[in-house]
Amino acid sequence: MSVDTPRYVTPIIADPYPNGPWQEITNFRYLTPLHLYRARRGIPFGTAMRGADYVVAQPYRIAIDIDGITKNITVPAGMLTDLASVPSFARAVAGRVGRHLEASIVHDFLYIAWQDLPNRSPEKRDRKYADLILDQGMKAAQSRVRMPIFRAVRLFGWGVYKKPDNPRYIDTDDIEPGPAII
Repeated sequence: MSVDTPRYVTPIIADPYPNGPWQEITNFRYLTPLHLYRARRGIPFGTAMRGADYVVAQPYRIAIDIDGITKNITVPAGMLTDLASVPSFARAVAGRVGRHLEASIVHDFLYIAWQDLPNRSPEKRDRKYADLILDQGMKAAQSRVRMPIFRAVRLFGWGVYKKPDNPRYIDTDDIEPGPAII
């Protein structure tokens, strides 16, 4: 099905953040492949209503160990994305696509998921957790741009993280895929 105006939704998600204090994040594992739709037309998303060209097509799962205890994280289908959020001036170092892409999608989800949980607000410890998961995901993918990306999100990510972002997801029945399904 395709519609001119997509139905924005808010999925019910499991809390992807750790309960209580933690020390170490290790053993990042990709559990499912990342499937993306490339929209035929940009889908307005986010507070600035920038155009998302891609939508997470199927639930995307990873696992990590937090202080030795496994935690699964699922990025819901329908999440709107601009792929790796790399500013145009930095694309000579790291493009929007590369070995860092899958970890970037999880990171983007963790930067918005607090908005989908009851009584949740942006917490610096949750942002640090998201940034460290990005780092571990890039390490698992053997990304050569791991350190510059990690340093950039640590230095500049708080402003993006703490700002509410609507809309964030669409009903996947409403998208008209373009020629590429990644």
